[in-house]
Amino acid sequence: MRYALAILLLFFLSIAPSLTEGSENGTIPKGLSRGEILLSYFQDTEMDFQLLRSLGADATGGGSPGEILLAAKDIEEGDPASWSAAFLSLAERVETDGRTRLKRGHEISAGESLLRSASYYRAAEYYGDPTSPETAKWGMKCRKAFIDGMKLSPWKIEELYIPFGEDSLPGYFISSPSNDTPIKTLIAQSGFDGTAEEMYFAVGEAALRRGYNVLLFEGPGQVGKRRFDKESTFVPDTSPALRAVVDFALSRPEIDPEKIALYGASFGGYFALSGAVGESRLKALIVNSPIIDAREYFFAAVGPKFVEMFEKQDLTVEEILKLSKEELPPKYRFSLLNLCIRYGKPSVKTTLEAMQEFHVDEDRIEAMEFPALGMVGEKEGTVPLSQAKRFERLAQKGSLHIFEEKSGANIHCQLDNMPLSWAVALDWLDEQFD
Repeated sequence: MRYALAILLLFFLSIAPSLTEGSENGTIPKGLSRGEILLSYFQDTEMDFQLLRSLGADATGGGSPGEILLAAKDIEEGDPASWSAAFLSLAERVETDGRTRLKRGHEISAGESLLRSASYYRAAEYYGDPTSPETAKWGMKCRKAFIDGMKLSPWKIEELYIPFGEDSLPGYFISSPSNDTPIKTLIAQSGFDGTAEEMYFAVGEAALRRGYNVLLFEGPGQVGKRRFDKESTFVPDTSPALRAVVDFALSRPEIDPEKIALYGASFGGYFALSGAVGESRLKALIVNSPIIDAREYFFAAVGPKFVEMFEKQDLTVEEILKLSKEELPPKYRFSLLNLCIRYGKPSVKTTLEAMQEFHVDEDRIEAMEFPALGMVGEKEGTVPLSQAKRFERLAQKGSLHIFEEKSGANIHCQLDNMPLSWAVALDWLDEQFD
């Protein structure tokens, strides 16, 4: 039974990338795409994108192309374990370099190495087995290297555990050590597989240079939260979590309560929007990109054949774990396990059903009174574009920036042109506040 199911699964996964819709002019636009700029270093498109993701962090000191490409040489095509091993080795080597330089008194060089190592630990953690405690250990090493590296930077960092009922949300508060008056603040969170540390490289450092405090946090089910609590899963309504974060922010004397903005990246576009519609104390919102309906977004990524298969035949977490490499290649095992575990469901079918709840009500978007900016690339597919335009239409003070192909920002979340991404988001925010 398991073998027959695996054969069927492989068949549908092999055709799932044809995420297309017909059109009258003969073109076949994709429902959802990471973008149309590829390194083509790997034939596996997800690995190729993840390599671009690591290279993108170079813009703010989160990596070095030479180090990253050297690690990539040791990665086997489509093998998540080899990816993690390569980046773990790189992270440990660069961390050792940083700590050695610190002992010799070279604080700037040491800090730079430690921050790069934090990025490489995150890359190793990304493809880590979600059922293995080793993966969480890599995440904690990422956190440690990031904190130690930031302590050697021009900024002041505080490790946070924001009270959230009987629980807490991990994060960081980063600010200028010379600031002694309330100033504007950017709260930022990542998405399905990102981390607070990654958000520093994605937008935090750029915001700090523009005179902001930066508060980074991990919500329920997010990678940084699961490092501490493996039972934490995604929730469709993130308002309670964001309320706790804003409560904390308003308790800080460094934060101007009239200049607080929220930024959500990738699937964080859904988390941020879901939370923002219930938080009137925010003064601005940036979602990159706007996700109103997470189920529609995901279905565009995997294609209708994948969905049809699991409507007829389910596959549980236990079955996924028992399937051999021959029955289910490691990259598909990794993806399906992550999907179920992050949503906290026992099977793929029940996970897809749970996604129905991950939808932001239109009337709540319409009720938002603060300015809201959506960001999306024109090559990200028909579904991201349609949801982004819907967001702009619904929000009272909504605006939308679509990155054209000629802008050089063609990858999901503009990983190929971070300076332009910062300029669009933070210049807009400065104009709202100033």
